[in-house]
Amino acid sequence: MHRWSYFFIAFLLILVAPLAHASGAGKGDFDPALINWLRTNVSAKTGMPFSFAISGDKKDVYSRIGMPASPTGIIERVILEEGISIYDAAVWQIVMGATGDARDLQQAMKPVKYYWDGAMEGLFNIRTGSGGSVFVYDPVQPDAVTSQLSEQGRRGFIFRIIDANGAYQMSDPLDGSTVNEDFPNDPNIHWEDWKPIAGENAWVVIAALHLLEHNADVQAGTVRMQDTPEFRLAVELARAAMFLQAENGGIRMAPLGTYNHLLNIKPGLSEAEITHELDQRSLQFKSAHKVKAPLVRVGVQDYPDYHAWHYEEISTENNLSWYAAMRMLFKLTGNEEYRTVMQGIETYLRSAWNAQDNVFYQGAHYTQGRWMPNPEPFAEDVQSWAIMVLGPEVLDQWFGEGAAYHIWQKTRAYAGVFASDGRLQGVGFTLENDRLSVEWTAGAIMAVRQLEDYYASMHPQWVDGLKQDARSMREGIDQFRFAASGDRASYAYSSKRGWIPFGWFSQAPEVQSLVSTAWVALVDAGINPFILSSSASFAAKPVPVDMWLGSFRENFRHAIATSYGIYSFGFFPPAYFLYNFLH
Repeated sequence: MHRWSYFFIAFLLILVAPLAHASGAGKGDFDPALINWLRTNVSAKTGMPFSFAISGDKKDVYSRIGMPASPTGIIERVILEEGISIYDAAVWQIVMGATGDARDLQQAMKPVKYYWDGAMEGLFNIRTGSGGSVFVYDPVQPDAVTSQLSEQGRRGFIFRIIDANGAYQMSDPLDGSTVNEDFPNDPNIHWEDWKPIAGENAWVVIAALHLLEHNADVQAGTVRMQDTPEFRLAVELARAAMFLQAENGGIRMAPLGTYNHLLNIKPGLSEAEITHELDQRSLQFKSAHKVKAPLVRVGVQDYPDYHAWHYEEISTENNLSWYAAMRMLFKLTGNEEYRTVMQGIETYLRSAWNAQDNVFYQGAHYTQGRWMPNPEPFAEDVQSWAIMVLGPEVLDQWFGEGAAYHIWQKTRAYAGVFASDGRLQGVGFTLENDRLSVEWTAGAIMAVRQLEDYYASMHPQWVDGLKQDARSMREGIDQFRFAASGDRASYAYSSKRGWIPFGWFSQAPEVQSLVSTAWVALVDAGINPFILSSSASFAAKPVPVDMWLGSFRENFRHAIATSYGIYSFGFFPPAYFLYNFLH
């Protein structure tokens, strides 16, 4: 081939290289059967995904969830039938946005539209703040965050779980009943989970910014990043979170007004006893206007304790999620405000370190004028997510050589589920060795693989064990894979039903899980959801043409250098001149 032909080819590569780089951001190899299930486990009315699907006899499964007339049982059955956790939806969005299929990306954008609009079908307002709701983010500035849908940019968090069909009135999936005299607020059975939790909203931000990476208009330079709904949603939710950042640097679990009755269940109770206890608490809340509840002074105002508990609680898991979200926003915008929030969260995370046990505390609570760490319960996901979010290098810098590795060893001992031959099959939710969470095991696999890569050169003696753990856990969760049809497959939520001390029940293997399935897809594709791909910095360029010209110049210089190298044995003055000029 003539030497000018080489130069012409190099010039063409200069033009297409920036586009090829941008279009490949974040894509991995996915199991088609899992993607097919994720595509189809959605509401025909709204396009929102469902958090769960039940394999086998639904009535049989529902009959084992709560008691027939129990409000607690009805609420849980309704959530299983048609609810969607916005965290589950976020992990689903990240997967769907990364498949490379434009239809999947379009589907993944549907939650963004509903969240930004603030309403969905019969749910007229899914945003929280002042002006029509009881949620207060800052008692000193109670109107700083609003629930008024027209005040875009100032609105608060989204409720953590909503009805995927957008319905408010509903029936008990067990027997079709529509009325229950003990139901909270209104005897007509209705959607009843109104908690704007910080962690779930951090994941809405994380998912939105992953989708921004795949926004073809932004990549092409025809739309500014700042004008996209996914970016505007992320910025708005991050603003609300900033009002919840406490003096110790941690972001509070939820605003004032968030109802609490699910925590502090005594250990050892049966499911029937737990359900009865929760029903009684619900009834007490229903009659709270008749019974004087204990009051808690927050700022200059008194609040019922069941409306103040979440505001005075900090979750380590929630803060790891917000740390990742703020880091993404800082990377995309360069706004120092986000880095300041990150620095505050770092201060909290250091205070949440249990040096004696080499793990992170689950959280902290404001008690007698100070933030006190929660020694119980142990939270497995906090440990895995700390490794994935902060990375082994940072953890070792903070807490000493090998700290990240020892976090995993303690987590393995505390929450590992082992086969009869001693192989690690997965992890549970807390201090337990007899219940496997598919979702949390997927996170553990990703964390262990990260440890394996980091310690390969420094501590090669640890690598074989880490490889074995990652491999055996990946094999272990496949016993909970369900083949829905010839081309669709999903994963169960967990290995058995039981109370989780963080405030909900795990489900039997017949209950298939959106978030479990999506996490397994991410693990197999090698995508860490807490990290944007390296190409994400394209969005930080305020003028798209500058971005293109910068990429052009860099690629042009590289091509010239390459062609100069090709002809270094001969004489090619144009290449020599251009290389030195651009260099």
